[in-house]
Amino acid sequence: MVATPPARPRPILPVLVAVALLLLATVTFVVIDPLLAWDDANPLLGRGRLFLYFTTQSNLLAVTACVVFGVALVRGRHPGQAAEYLRGLAVVDMAITGIVANVLLAEPGAPWSLSDFVLHQAMPVLMVTWWIVVPPTRPLSVAAAALWLLHPAIWTAMALTYAAESSDHWYPYFFLDPVEAGGWGGVAVFVAVIHLVIAILGLGAVLASRARWSGGVWRALWREDHPEAGTSDPVSPTIVAQHVLKRHGNG
Repeated sequence: MVATPPARPRPILPVLVAVALLLLATVTFVVIDPLLAWDDANPLLGRGRLFLYFTTQSNLLAVTACVVFGVALVRGRHPGQAAEYLRGLAVVDMAITGIVANVLLAEPGAPWSLSDFVLHQAMPVLMVTWWIVVPPTRPLSVAAAALWLLHPAIWTAMALTYAAESSDHWYPYFFLDPVEAGGWGGVAVFVAVIHLVIAILGLGAVLASRARWSGGVWRALWREDHPEAGTSDPVSPTIVAQHVLKRHGNG
């Protein structure tokens, strides 16, 4: 009779990372405060306008990515390649959110606020850092950068359509308003430059996904071999012994 090897203790690092990701998702979601979208008395956030801000959409994508990976870490399983594309989209969107907020929209001398810090500064930095330190298990193709452009393009169409249909022609950002951007030509230039920067950020994210240190990071978190190493999951010695005994017994 073959003795069953003692179960290995659950590593603490994945649990700590999972707690950090889920805590980060919770704080960000609370700061977004989706209930504001139903406050019709709020001209900037009510009547669903909260969800027309790219900041809101990008941070909600980041929250989703944090929850997906946090739950996967708790379960001891990787969420899969589709989840990596989701995380990549959140990273690229959060990066452009931070850039636009701090370059185009920043107001010198504006008072510090927790929501502005979390949504426009902390989350962009943390999401980009997460991607660089813990890149995907498999390198992503260049096509990912093109795929990630779909969301900003759809968001632009949504914002312009809402402005055209709303009674007060409300725009979430000045660079989408032809009155403030110097006409539709100015809007087109702003939109084109922002999408170009997003494409460059996407290519940078694809390049970062090919980092050589990712194998060791994943082994530390999920105790998995890096997929590019060509290794397979080890077979339990107990199962091997049972097969050997069964084979000899039948012979």
